[in-house]
Amino acid sequence: MRERCTAWAGAASVAAACAGLVSGVGLVGAAPAWGETAPSGSAPLPLAGAAYRVAQQGYDAYAQHDYAAAQRYAREAIRQRPDVASLRLLLANAEAAQGNWRGASSTLADAIAQLGPDASLVARKRQIDTQVAAQAPAQGTRSRGARAAAAPPGTGSPDNLTGRAWELAGDAYRAYAAKDYERALSKANEAIALRPDVLRLRLLAIDSATAAGHDDAALQLAEDAQRRFGDNAQLSAQLRARRLQVGARLAPREAAAAQTAQQGGDLPAAASHVRAAIAFAPERIGYRLQLFDVLAAQRDMVGLDAAASDALAAGVKPALMLYVTRGYARAAQGQNAQADDDFAQALRITDASQRDRRVARVIIADVWTAGGQPQRALDLLTPLKPAGDDTDALIAARRYAARTALAQTQNPAQPQEGERVASAARPVFDCTVDSSGTACDVYAADAGFAARRAYILAAQRGDKAAAVRYAREAEAAAPNDPQHRIELIDALVAAGDTDGAKREAHAALDAGLLDGMPPLAAAYIAQRAGADRRAYEYFTQADAAHALPPQAAGDVGYSAYRAHFDEAAARYFERAIDYGTSPPDGVAPATLLQLQDLRNAHADVTRDWGFYASLNYRGAGLQPGVTTGSVPGADDWQTGIEGYWRPFGSLGDRNFEVYARAYQNFGAKGDAPSGISTTIGAVGARAKPFESIDAIIAFERLIPIGSHAPSDWLVRLAYSGGFGTERRLDVPSWWTLQGYGEVGHYVSNGWNYGTGYLELGRTWRLDSISPKLTVFPYGVIGMDYDSSINHSVPVGMGVGFSTRYWFRDSFYNAPRSYVDVSLQYRWRLSGDDRAGGVFFGTVLSW
Repeated sequence: MRERCTAWAGAASVAAACAGLVSGVGLVGAAPAWGETAPSGSAPLPLAGAAYRVAQQGYDAYAQHDYAAAQRYAREAIRQRPDVASLRLLLANAEAAQGNWRGASSTLADAIAQLGPDASLVARKRQIDTQVAAQAPAQGTRSRGARAAAAPPGTGSPDNLTGRAWELAGDAYRAYAAKDYERALSKANEAIALRPDVLRLRLLAIDSATAAGHDDAALQLAEDAQRRFGDNAQLSAQLRARRLQVGARLAPREAAAAQTAQQGGDLPAAASHVRAAIAFAPERIGYRLQLFDVLAAQRDMVGLDAAASDALAAGVKPALMLYVTRGYARAAQGQNAQADDDFAQALRITDASQRDRRVARVIIADVWTAGGQPQRALDLLTPLKPAGDDTDALIAARRYAARTALAQTQNPAQPQEGERVASAARPVFDCTVDSSGTACDVYAADAGFAARRAYILAAQRGDKAAAVRYAREAEAAAPNDPQHRIELIDALVAAGDTDGAKREAHAALDAGLLDGMPPLAAAYIAQRAGADRRAYEYFTQADAAHALPPQAAGDVGYSAYRAHFDEAAARYFERAIDYGTSPPDGVAPATLLQLQDLRNAHADVTRDWGFYASLNYRGAGLQPGVTTGSVPGADDWQTGIEGYWRPFGSLGDRNFEVYARAYQNFGAKGDAPSGISTTIGAVGARAKPFESIDAIIAFERLIPIGSHAPSDWLVRLAYSGGFGTERRLDVPSWWTLQGYGEVGHYVSNGWNYGTGYLELGRTWRLDSISPKLTVFPYGVIGMDYDSSINHSVPVGMGVGFSTRYWFRDSFYNAPRSYVDVSLQYRWRLSGDDRAGGVFFGTVLSW
């Protein structure tokens, strides 16, 4: 079964997977399709390691015309990898280049016997055999009489041609060598008429007819020769190879006609044409699977049983899916014992690829679940570990289906179980027909398969609207298939409909479909739905099964962060940082941004407490720090300090803190209170209740310490936003916009205040001094309101300059502290004199 990595890989949102995982995640050197001959130079697995190095030495030696060395290297590479056709070609070509044409022919004959009629091997052998045969007449000129005397009459020896037959054969070989295939065929037929007992003349005629494009004539010549020489095993093998070669050229015509008939709904005609293709190329499994597809579409289980039996009797390889298909057909006829025999035979096969064996088990599980034996299906699938390919999703879905069936009923199968098996467990034979023949992929049952394929093709060509439409069709056809729900979510995300993707993720979560997905895919769907606690659970399942890609550790950390699992979040953030700082080709700018975000998150998730200290001049609204906020009416210097504690940890994108602070005014003008007498303390609590809105609400008790300090309750609401406010490492400078607004109400005194500003400028990182030092020149507009003074709203606009130094960073943490100093000058736009003048502020955040 062919793996179409570009068509069937997991989408970006499921990592997986593809990650890929993925994780996703493409496959290199995939095995050829069922019924598909490997192209020249390909192999079931790519050359690697020592075999690759030896083969490369052989190719280099051949290119340098050192054919003896090329021959030695080729033999060693074949010893290590006898399954690679291209190495056999290298050996034969090296032998031929040294004049050993017969040895080259023998090498290729052995390769064909061991690897099958690979097109490149068969074609090269035909060319070399032509050279061997072309030398025979020339050699005969020198010793024709001696050989004729030595060879018994009528033995059919290739060396006993004489007279006119010998001359015609020489003409035929020379014409073939000159690529005059029509003349070669004509002369070969004339020679055959004189000497019908000489096999090599028959082979030359077949090869000439094939090269001239007369496939029907070539097949007739092969069949005539087979009837004459069929009792000779050695000769029969040569003719059989020719017949297979000609049949391989004729069969695609019938297969294409079958496909056209099937697409037109004429299933009987399709079956007739594909049977003709099988007659031409009985060893090609692709045509057998194409017939299975037609018979399954006809619901002809008897015919499907017979077709699979015929293929097995003919020795068609690989046999895995032949047994599985016959077992399905027999189970659909109620022949459960015979079906189990076939399934047992399939499960004993070990020479198929891992993926094929896993798909076979999924099909068998479908049959057993549909036939009322879900526990048996579950027992078959439970031992299978994740393989990192598309079978993981199939197996997870079938385990879920079996568990669901077990929970719903323990009743034995009903009399209609055969009909249920025929419809619910019908495998998918996805066949492609081209000039080289039929190649089929075999998939487990999927009612939405056609729509899913259309979705993938639409996604590949960038038609996002069509991709969403087809993904919805696939999901509607098989609503309990988790993979279709994943792909619908992927399509919606690609189309920019994140709200729709979130709704579908919620629907999948509510329907319980996540339990039918591989843990990694389920984790990403839960994360998309905002269910981070569930996402974290699935992520840890994937991690325990060693199915978590290292690049997904950060995603696990963010889910744990938002689910309030601080210790786990820190651990996964550390894994993500370790992975991101050790790529083989260096750290890219995009990775720097990700690492900075990870270190910021790690610093936050590991913080339980901190403190602020500030000094301001006319700066109640200058800094967004929580130590600000003055006694109404003050227009002087203010200093304060605050300590806070997070009793519940970081709480992810939300927050809750309790705090205590003290501040005082000094340097007041005139008779205004100043110094110790204005000292006031406060204890309170604040919360950030929304994940996506950076708003904070606080409630505190003001405790007078100085004689001029009020006693009151204060309710505050603050909002901040902007962009470019964090230190960046990927660029030396960046645009920055930051805004801050705060309103408050003194409950006992009835005072209200408001303050806010908007700053826009460009931040530079001063790497020449320290990469932790930034400067920020900007334009500013600000306002203040204080009901204890008047009801005006002073508004000013001006320019400012800030500098910030970050510190207390580490390998896993972004800087956790900073010192910021700001200086502004504003021109009054409205209100009283508070709107204009000099503003200064500095804050230490620890």
